[in-house]
Amino acid sequence: MSDPLHENCKRFAESGGKVTGVQLTHVPMPGKKYELLKTELIDEDAARGNIVATVIVKDKDGIDARVSCWLAWPWKGQLPASWEGRGLPGNTDVPYKHMITNAYNPATQPGPLAIYIGDAQGNIESDVIAGLGLPGGRHVSYFIVFRERTGEPVTPPVTPPVAPPVTPPSGDLAAQLQRIETKLDRLAQHFGLQG
Repeated sequence: MSDPLHENCKRFAESGGKVTGVQLTHVPMPGKKYELLKTELIDEDAARGNIVATVIVKDKDGIDARVSCWLAWPWKGQLPASWEGRGLPGNTDVPYKHMITNAYNPATQPGPLAIYIGDAQGNIESDVIAGLGLPGGRHVSYFIVFRERTGEPVTPPVTPPVAPPVTPPSGDLAAQLQRIETKLDRLAQHFGLQG
């Protein structure tokens, strides 16, 4: 798997008096259901005063997954046996959005917050992204993507995908139609439509 941390999440940085980088920690949890695919800082200029962590979670087919997306604290540089506190976002709309309100001094400590996907009781079911917060109390935001593990190598797209060439269908037509019907049923279930 490629590094899920964007360059602006690997070290604290400022430019022109504005925060342009933070130091986050990716805690891989290989046996868990979801993996961290991407984390990016929305820097102080681009955040425009917002202080939100936006979290997208995809299932193995790339469809938005309805999960419990937890914000936990405190992060002190290593995964604790249990979090002192944790919470779900205020609404269950996707993408999930957590308000980031905890300031920290980036010269002396990591950000105090972590985000992960968990079960209803808060047990960890994903990689953990930690060190989030407001560096020096400055208003920044975060963009985070998790994906259900598939066992296949993951490389996030760097450029927009190009449509593959059209090839005529091959194999058993009935099997192809069954796979399409299964995917349509999942989509209908995802959108709450009953057939």
